[in-house]
Amino acid sequence: MKRSWYSRMLFSYFPVFLLVVSVLIFLAFMIITELSRSEAQKANYISTSYIVDTVERTLSDVQLSVLEEIENNYSYNDFFDPSGASYPAHSSYEIVQSMNRLAERISLIDSIYIYRSKDRQVLSQSGYADLEWTHETAYIDEISQQQAQTGWSPVRMYQPRNTKAGYPVVSLARKLPIPLGSEGYLVINISVYRLERLVDGLTNGELSFVRIKDSAGTLMYDSSQESGDANVRKLSTIQADSLGWTFESGLRAGRLFDWISVISYIWIVIGLVTISLGVLYIIYITRRNYRPIQQLMVRIQSMQPPGKNEPAAAANPDELALMHTALDSLVQLTTNYERERYENLLIQRSQLFLDMISGERLKDVPDRLAELDPFEGKREFDAFVVFAAEINTADELKVLSRQDQNLLKFALTNVISDLVAGKQLQAWSEWVSGQRLAVLIGLRNGPAEDNPQQLLELAKGCHSWILENLRLSLIFGVGHTVNRLQDIHLSYTAAAGVLSHRLALGTEMAAVHMDGQEEPGLQSYKYFGNFTRLVREFRLSGENWRNGLKEIFASFRKDRLKDEEIYMLLEVLLQALEQELKGISETLDRQFALAGTGGLQGQIRGSKDLDEIRELLTGWLNETYHVYVSVNELKSHRVMIKEVKHYIEDHYANPDLSLNHLSERFQISGKYASYLFKEEFNMKFVDFLAELRVIKAKELLGSTQDSIQDIAQQVGYANAITFGRVFKRVTGMTPGDHRKLNHR
Repeated sequence: MKRSWYSRMLFSYFPVFLLVVSVLIFLAFMIITELSRSEAQKANYISTSYIVDTVERTLSDVQLSVLEEIENNYSYNDFFDPSGASYPAHSSYEIVQSMNRLAERISLIDSIYIYRSKDRQVLSQSGYADLEWTHETAYIDEISQQQAQTGWSPVRMYQPRNTKAGYPVVSLARKLPIPLGSEGYLVINISVYRLERLVDGLTNGELSFVRIKDSAGTLMYDSSQESGDANVRKLSTIQADSLGWTFESGLRAGRLFDWISVISYIWIVIGLVTISLGVLYIIYITRRNYRPIQQLMVRIQSMQPPGKNEPAAAANPDELALMHTALDSLVQLTTNYERERYENLLIQRSQLFLDMISGERLKDVPDRLAELDPFEGKREFDAFVVFAAEINTADELKVLSRQDQNLLKFALTNVISDLVAGKQLQAWSEWVSGQRLAVLIGLRNGPAEDNPQQLLELAKGCHSWILENLRLSLIFGVGHTVNRLQDIHLSYTAAAGVLSHRLALGTEMAAVHMDGQEEPGLQSYKYFGNFTRLVREFRLSGENWRNGLKEIFASFRKDRLKDEEIYMLLEVLLQALEQELKGISETLDRQFALAGTGGLQGQIRGSKDLDEIRELLTGWLNETYHVYVSVNELKSHRVMIKEVKHYIEDHYANPDLSLNHLSERFQISGKYASYLFKEEFNMKFVDFLAELRVIKAKELLGSTQDSIQDIAQQVGYANAITFGRVFKRVTGMTPGDHRKLNHR
């Protein structure tokens, strides 16, 4: 085989090497000095800017933390309350405790005190004192004369009470009460020494220096003085606007740049020598590197199928193309193998998980667990617990495509695993059904991690994060803690049992009792008796059926019934009520028909909250009750109006018979009696009474020889004039004419 690759490598290296190296050496070393200076200045400016930002941010955080504490602690306002006591002991104690907490939490704070203007009292971390007893009189008077609030003060000497020496601090004064009060001041003192230590931690004292000057130009900090190095060079000056301070920085070794210029010329000479050596080295290394390539090519060609390598060798094949083809084939095979291996691993892990939670094939669980390694190398656990999580409604998944559903499930699996890992626990999550996810958590240090409340809080944290960030509602059930791998299915069974009691528990996450308390069985006879009493009260139009319904739902919670048991019992209640009221009216029959065809029953089964179900059922029963009462009242009124009619037919001769008389007799209003009469007989009461009396009068006129006056009194009229007027209005003739007409 010809050395085509060797020749290509050799002759392609030389021109590039000679051209690039020559140009780079002669140009790069001429500008390296300026580049080094420029980069050094940039790096120095960036590092100084970082120091400035850190100091500004730290002091700003101090200010915000203190102001937030004052705003949230009402004891500070009580201290300045003009209506309160001059020395409110309780609020003063709270303020001192608050200031001590701030000083402990924020290491930069040296001291804090508040000053009340009306009596020139100072309340510090050590207690009350008159301003004159402290060494802060001049500073308080100075800030009191300022028209506007300023930022951090220049460096000043602060001497605590009962001490002989002071030390430098920078102070921040804010008017109280917040935001623009005029009754006193809050003073925060920051230790300059602690501030220096903060800056020391941000600088490299061996290479650079930093100077800080306050707003008055006073030198606050100079790292060059600490080392006594006078050979420094200032490169950057930055003004911190929010503080009014000036930050200067540079390099300690000021002659570094001069040395770089000298060394650059030495590098030019070294570069020329390097070119000569490089040429020799290229020839040597090309020969050396080509040997393994040649051996590799021989092996590749020997692995080609018979009959394919002879034409290729005769045609002087391109070694790179041949290697590229071989590598592509190898990568493809490796990728396919890894993908299949990973898919098989996921399937095996899923099957192992299902076996563990179902209690099957438990003998080889430790070996399979060690082989599949679902906990990623961490297998030593003291105990295990299973979380069961279920998507709250199936509709949330149905609106998504199959691909989106798989993506959502994958995201939920990773999210829950990450949230559990954030609690320093190991989790293994698998989907055991279309809507249910099981999470196996390994626990260490049993007594601390086995606390049911802590596990419940972990489930609540997962629920809240998923609801807030993924807008997806999940319910969680936490099972028993078990100590053996072979008992994991017991923990899952308990967690799944919690999900089946969601309505009775009234929460979206719950833990089973750790004492293993047995679930009470469904006591159907008790509920059927309650249903019978409720239906009877409903049938008798009593109002106590509502209290009975509340007691039934309270029993659901007390007995911790399963969701399906609650749904079944409510359907039995509706069926019992339907059987009791069936056939009373078409309206009631339609009401029950709509409830059983996906209406009320569908809403009840679609609800996941027991209170919501109770409100749905109560609303529907109220509506049905009103319809039932209306039907009963209508039937009762029809019976009563017929009794009124019979009474009128028997007492039509009573001259006092009127609506008022009927009202007193039947205990109904006259207007309502007239309305019912009109609705039932399609005529007014007075018309009905008049026609009835005229009919009776006709009979008397035809069968007796009594006078008109006597007949009028017999049919209920006090005199013949009124009788004659009514008779003529009804028949169109007088009573006398009617008698004559019938006697012809």
